[in-house]
Amino acid sequence: MRLILIDHEAAFVTRVRQVARRVGLIEPVDEVADLAGLARLAERNPQLPLVGMVSTTMAVRGAIKEFVQRCPQVPLIAVGGNDPERMRAALGEGARAYIRRGDVGEELPSALDVVRDGGVFVPPIVAMRPGGEPLMTVAGPVPAGFFREDAGKQLTPRQREILSMIRAGRNNQEIAETLDLTVGTVKIHITAIFKALGVRNRTQAMVAADWLDLPIRAQPVPTEA
Repeated sequence: MRLILIDHEAAFVTRVRQVARRVGLIEPVDEVADLAGLARLAERNPQLPLVGMVSTTMAVRGAIKEFVQRCPQVPLIAVGGNDPERMRAALGEGARAYIRRGDVGEELPSALDVVRDGGVFVPPIVAMRPGGEPLMTVAGPVPAGFFREDAGKQLTPRQREILSMIRAGRNNQEIAETLDLTVGTVKIHITAIFKALGVRNRTQAMVAADWLDLPIRAQPVPTEA
């Protein structure tokens, strides 16, 4: 496997090379100027196993989606900060992993393992106050995890609908009222959804729903509760 990096900071590139050597990545870590350059490299070498790694500051809105459509065989790792919305945007466009710039040493090895295994890597995300101070909840930060691309096939129509409502930011009470269910029944469905996707909380479930691009249904499913 060959890691191709798109970044503007020499010190970060050096750090990535050090991490790659530590985890036993035999192939060299190379650089290209942008995602278009990575696409050209992939098209010139269709048999070469590549993994792209791009800073979100060097990928304008829609660029990741365009690259994934052009080179679906090349998994892309997005690099950014402690920003859940930026993470969701990058993964929603088709990136296979999101890692935080300041934690590349800890997160890159896990991301590479997950991507090679066909999964999508979701890092621990800590909410930030306006001044950049970490905002911890009683449950702590979101733990790392991943879900497989085919996980959505395990969900029932009702579970897919509930997941789409989680994606829209609806809480358990709102979901229950919309679907004419009890809150307890909604919780049972959500537990099953988390298990099927391999996620551990609503933030990761929202990322999974973005990846699966589930539509938000106007009417509830008139089937089993």
